[in-house]
Amino acid sequence: MLKRIYLFFTLLLFSAATLAAENKEIKLILLGTKGGPSLLTHKVLPQSSALVVGKDVYIIDAGYGASYRLLEAGIKLKDIKGIFITHMHSDHILDYPSLIMNSWLSGLNHSIEIFGPPGIQETTNYIYSAFKRDIQLRIEDEGRADIHSLMKVHSYKQGAVYQDENISVSALAVPHSPFKMGEAYAFRFEIGDKVIVFSGDMNFNKPFVQFAKNADILVSEVVHIEGVNGLAQRMGYGKKFIDAVISHHTTTQDVGKTAQKAEVKHLVLSHLVPAEDKTLTDEKWKAEISPYYSGKITVGKDLMNIAVE
Repeated sequence: MLKRIYLFFTLLLFSAATLAAENKEIKLILLGTKGGPSLLTHKVLPQSSALVVGKDVYIIDAGYGASYRLLEAGIKLKDIKGIFITHMHSDHILDYPSLIMNSWLSGLNHSIEIFGPPGIQETTNYIYSAFKRDIQLRIEDEGRADIHSLMKVHSYKQGAVYQDENISVSALAVPHSPFKMGEAYAFRFEIGDKVIVFSGDMNFNKPFVQFAKNADILVSEVVHIEGVNGLAQRMGYGKKFIDAVISHHTTTQDVGKTAQKAEVKHLVLSHLVPAEDKTLTDEKWKAEISPYYSGKITVGKDLMNIAVE
């Protein structure tokens, strides 16, 4: 009887959360769409995205410039409710310290739930240590709330990660060498009856097909083999660099096959490798994928607002 009562109230809470989310506007904003740590132009910044549900903001990865891009998108840093990190490569976390400090110093009046793979708590502690004197003085001199109490840091594993009145989030461990299995993840966000999946960085992975099944939007990383060869030549890198980059990511062909098998409605390309090559037009990216995927394809751009329909 107690189990039935618990199940009833769980379903009731889920139904209420679904209804609440369905009555709120949902926006997906690509903040940074560049794959890789190099910073070659301000026009294309490293990987970060934002899901906005009503006034609540959820950040997925925090590549360099995420704070700045949020302001450009008209989003207040104090409205951040959650931060989700797929893995600990610098092009996904370099702006994590800025998000913490800038949101705190911009009028944050609620806690931020932060989810990262192994190492996220240690990284956060280092941030606090680096800004220890500034944090101490601003609490004492300006009467600010203690930043340590506002940032709720969690190290997650595969499975259910987080749920609130807007969203339900789950994670899937994905292969992304040189990280060990269990150090890089994909995320599935369920918002009302909408599903948005973020691949993170990964190689082709059969379990991911089921994880992304019937997603309304799949935000997928992608590597263009010919483009990487050109990038290496321009940067003076050798075969080791080329082999590493290609082997660590998902090729255009595999992205298309994955989206098709998962029956994804809308494929959004982000974390483009390479992103700065002007010869890689939207048409070229799509031409590499469309033989394998028959759905809608969008080549991501920084500050692009993707309709969640």
